[in-house]
Amino acid sequence: MATKKSNIVELPPNLKFDPRAKSSPFYGADEVETSRRKKQLQKKVESQKAAAAAAAEDVEDVENNDDDDEYTDIEDDVDDEADEERVLYDLSTKADVPRAIPLPKRLHVPVMDFNSGDEVGTFHLSEKTFGCDPVRVDILQRVVVWQRNKKRGKRNAGARTKTISEVSGSGRKVRNQKGGGIARAGHSRPAHWRGGAKAHGPKGNIQDYTTKLNKKVRRMGMRHALSQKLLEGNLVITNDMASNTHKTKVLDEMLNRFDVSGKYGVTALMVDDAQAKEGSEDEAFVHGGVNVNLKVASGNLHKIKVQNHIACNVYDMLKYKKLFLSLEAVRALEARLEK
Repeated sequence: MATKKSNIVELPPNLKFDPRAKSSPFYGADEVETSRRKKQLQKKVESQKAAAAAAAEDVEDVENNDDDDEYTDIEDDVDDEADEERVLYDLSTKADVPRAIPLPKRLHVPVMDFNSGDEVGTFHLSEKTFGCDPVRVDILQRVVVWQRNKKRGKRNAGARTKTISEVSGSGRKVRNQKGGGIARAGHSRPAHWRGGAKAHGPKGNIQDYTTKLNKKVRRMGMRHALSQKLLEGNLVITNDMASNTHKTKVLDEMLNRFDVSGKYGVTALMVDDAQAKEGSEDEAFVHGGVNVNLKVASGNLHKIKVQNHIACNVYDMLKYKKLFLSLEAVRALEARLEK
């Protein structure tokens, strides 16, 4: 097995940061324990101590105490020099940064069993849907803005306030212009008076926040979002998403095998396209393309969102860390996005 070549780098003394921080370039690297200069200093101290000990045998006890002081002074000097030593790190001991698998090898993905978490086979994804390279961030941004504006929709429909000309009240002058010691007033319907008009209020116009985006651009955003999840390594393909029980605890244990949910797990979006045959026993457990037990069990898991392939969208794929797709959902998405 090939060994890594050592790469010794000095920690600059003018930089003030903790090498243990993840943002540090020395994070994960081992510190070089002893340098050649420090060994030389240790040998020098040992020789000086030996010479002083030999000379101390011929003098009185008082002089021996002075020699002890000399020993401490020598040790302090060595400690100061050791503190001024350079701090060295071996960058070859850092953990390897995970790299993305190149195309087309990236499209060949394993198929995981949803209940056990074991690999049960492999599957080759479509290059048109999952192989977009490079990923267009501008397309993703346009689709997300369109989705959020569409959700905002139309507001203030029918809200209308009265202006000064429409508020009920006389137009005569309320009081004299001068001499009353109070602010001048012309009529009894100003906006800052009780019972007066509303300044700059809604006029009954519908506030429409929706924007338009071509269907081809929306489909392109879906393809690039799916390609981004595959590029990150956060795409999990499962054989199905059938759950045998509606218990949340059982589903949470199943998802912990994928490092999802729980106290320290990541978020996940689960997309399925379950189809039950008419008259079969599974017909009662499938509704809207999703397994009923899975939908009920995930209701109390705030890190999980379950939906069918039709409701799958760019915003949710970018919001959640991992994306779970069943084989039926993959086939449905490829057929819909490759028209």
